[in-house]
Amino acid sequence: MARNFEFYKGRRKKRNYALIPFAIILGISALLLAAFYGTQKYAVITKDGVNVELPGMAEEENTVIDSQGNEVKVFDTVETEIVFDPADYSGVEAVAGENLAGIKAMFVPAEEMTEKKILEYADRLSEGNALLLEMKPRTGRLMWSSSADAAVSFGLSDDSQVAMDMPRIVQELKANEEKDIYLAAQISCCVDDSFASRSTTVALRTAYGANYTSEEGTWLDPYNSEVRNYVVQLANELFAMGFDEVVLADVMHPVREKDEDEEETEAQSFFVYTREMSTTPGPVTAVCGFATYVADQLSERSGRLSIYCNSRIALARTDESNGQDAALFMKIYDRVYFPTDKYTYSYNVSDIESDVTIGSVYDRLVPVVINYLPNNSSWVYIEQEEEED
Repeated sequence: MARNFEFYKGRRKKRNYALIPFAIILGISALLLAAFYGTQKYAVITKDGVNVELPGMAEEENTVIDSQGNEVKVFDTVETEIVFDPADYSGVEAVAGENLAGIKAMFVPAEEMTEKKILEYADRLSEGNALLLEMKPRTGRLMWSSSADAAVSFGLSDDSQVAMDMPRIVQELKANEEKDIYLAAQISCCVDDSFASRSTTVALRTAYGANYTSEEGTWLDPYNSEVRNYVVQLANELFAMGFDEVVLADVMHPVREKDEDEEETEAQSFFVYTREMSTTPGPVTAVCGFATYVADQLSERSGRLSIYCNSRIALARTDESNGQDAALFMKIYDRVYFPTDKYTYSYNVSDIESDVTIGSVYDRLVPVVINYLPNNSSWVYIEQEEEED
């Protein structure tokens, strides 16, 4: 017999228990968020890290009473040290050397710089297409009338007739369409007898206080901003005069052999620079810094900008002794001029070829040779009288 129910049993509502964990997680998140922002003001930064010191938990701070009766907090002394890493030039972007043709130049030394001699060299350009004029030799004598700041202040400009006529001579050579002569100007940068002797603020000195002099001449400090800006101003004047290319010579640090009885620390501190630096000074940062600064200041130049490399070591890797780095030079200068001979030039090309990412290495690594013409797309020919045995 079926059961009879006196009362109707109502339908139960289903409860959504899945919302409970979600509500708990939401509440915890809100609590953590409030705690994070609420305790930021209690964060204490020390040399060992970041700590949170809540009220009542922080260590007691020392206090003193000043002369006015005010309470002053005294904190523990914190030792700090700032370390500067030496400049790294490996990441410099290659920007120079595009659309570059070869240069086959005869070198005209400063001691032969007369209008007659210059025209004679131009007439002898049978196999070449350019003249490389030594417009500033190591003596510091400028072969033109310059208005650069240092030239005016220290009387470095030449007052000879050829110096006064140089702008006209350059324009006449450039106007000779039959010859179509490419003109390059060479200037010595870090060896300058005149500037070093007439200014007390630019020379590289010894630990004994004297200007450093070697067989090359008297050296200027590559770190010195006056020296760097002087080179920039001279280059701009030469471009404005009509030169197609300016070649920087002697962008290097002097190499000094350590005496047998001299300690290594004494040898390293032998040179005294004109600027205080945050990193340890040395040949590499001096020379590479100089080269980078000048190239950057002349980035909007109207002609080509090139540089000498005087070390075979520098073709393969940075030369720690004279500071040159041909790989860096190839990135920011159109050409690298290298004194060499017919027996070693092929090896020089092999040393630097992998670092020439723009243009042809044979156009951009220019062999500077004496008394012979290389079979190459670029060269500088220096004529010298051969000594008799």
